[in-house]
Amino acid sequence: MAKSLRSHSKLKSRNLKRYTATSDYAVTAAARLNKVASRLQQRAQAARESDANDDQMEEEPLKGAEQVDQTSASPNDSSHTQQKISTSGPRGSRNEQWRKTHKVKGSKNGGRPKRRR
Repeated sequence: MAKSLRSHSKLKSRNLKRYTATSDYAVTAAARLNKVASRLQQRAQAARESDANDDQMEEEPLKGAEQVDQTSASPNDSSHTQQKISTSGPRGSRNEQWRKTHKVKGSKNGGRPKRRR
């Protein structure tokens, strides 16, 4: 019979491979870890640089053309408003349509038996 991936013996052997410095698995895991760490450092560096650029942009006064663009765009502009989507009421799914057409009239339960058997 096959062993589950969660079995203690499988977990133990994988951890042993992972933390033994000479195994191929440990070398691959370390390379993966370094790659992820460097990617996170790059993202953090880019975020710091963009924050610094935003601070510099706020300090600079606006020029004539930029002032006109900001005054012409009003906050009540229709292109910026989002239309509300209703999440209540019938969805109009195929199942709902079928149930409407096949409902037995005059029956309280819609043709279903009164009790479960």
